[in-house]
Parts: sequence; C-alpha cells; structure tokens
Amino acid sequence: MTDLFKTKEEQLKDFCKQKVFFSKADIMEYGLKNYYIRADRTVRTFVSEGLMKKLTKDECLFRGLKGKMAWYQA
Repeated sequence: MTDLFKTKEEQLKDFCKQKVFFSKADIMEYGLKNYYIRADRTVRTFVSEGLMKKLTKDECLFRGLKGKMAWYQA
C-alpha cells in the first residue's frame, strides 16, 4: 500500500530497505508498477549519497546473487 504523504523517493527508499538486496531489474519493475520512471536514476543517486551500496562482482558471488545486472544493498 502506498503512503500518499510520502514522496516517490521516500517510497522507493522504503522498498529498497525492505528488500535489503535488490537488482536493477527489481528497481525497473518497481518503477513500472508505481509510475516512477526515474527509479533507477534515483537509486544511483542514493548510492552516490552513501545511503545505499552497489555490490561488486565478488560480493555478488559471495552472496549467491546471479545475473549480469547491477546489484545493490540498502
């Protein structure tokens, strides 16, 4: 359920924190379902601000995350 008093950025941040580990595909799917086309760009902004972390290939292998898309950690 969406909170009408939160901005789309805050809702996306809550979604990411709930998932903990998420891929770019998860973000794109979220953006389509919630009419937020900038979702991927917003996550990259969160990473540059230090709110989230982009996982390296080694970290993805260690955690068993598969796929060639970028993986993030909230």
